[in-house]
Amino acid sequence: MSIVDAEKFRSAGFQELGYRLSDDDRSRILQYFDGLDARDRISPGFQAQYDGEGDERRLRKLRRLLWNDRKFFGPIINRLGAPDVAEALIGPTAVVILHAAFLKPAHVGTHVAPHQDQALWKQEYPGAFSMWTALTEVSPANGGLHGYPGSHSGGVVQHAEDPEHPWHESLAHVVEQFGDRHEFVLQPGESAVWDRMFVHGSGPNESEDDRRGMVVVFADSAAEGFRARDVMTLDELRSLADT
Repeated sequence: MSIVDAEKFRSAGFQELGYRLSDDDRSRILQYFDGLDARDRISPGFQAQYDGEGDERRLRKLRRLLWNDRKFFGPIINRLGAPDVAEALIGPTAVVILHAAFLKPAHVGTHVAPHQDQALWKQEYPGAFSMWTALTEVSPANGGLHGYPGSHSGGVVQHAEDPEHPWHESLAHVVEQFGDRHEFVLQPGESAVWDRMFVHGSGPNESEDDRRGMVVVFADSAAEGFRARDVMTLDELRSLADT
């Protein structure tokens, strides 16, 4: 049986995949991020963002993980089964274009406005989808993750600036039109995938525990108009499985 049901994914715009990441790999990733969080200075290549100030300042986002450390992340992404998911949803022309961490820290982790990924990207990424993996428990209690089934079907929706959502433009002003909200309740190591047009967001983390996740984004390199700063083919990604 395939890891992902392509028909259900295309209908709803998302799908939960269950456990994909081993406890050993998850522990290694968390230690890796803890090491970066403890540094006074992180390489600019990670494009780090922070929540909180002073003694409460904590990492909230890291980018270009695979390109900063292929030897560490390449084997993990393969064991996660991400290349197989990409081939099932896009085909052999799928490529990795983004790899990031979302580290919503305890107490100071800020909310993320409802949005579509494609609307915030600088480039058009045809066929793109995200594979988001929980590194800790994910639930409404710690900021969680939520989305709107079927919200991908109408293409890009006009986003607007919103002073209550400072990180990027928002769909908060029209979110009611997307219907019932799906709360992702994920255990550590579970994954979900969603379409580039799928409307999703998360709340603030006012709990005692960090809410951490890692996302790998794939797109169709054969589609007209495709271009990206960072590109890794499935063959190149699979070649890192044993590094």
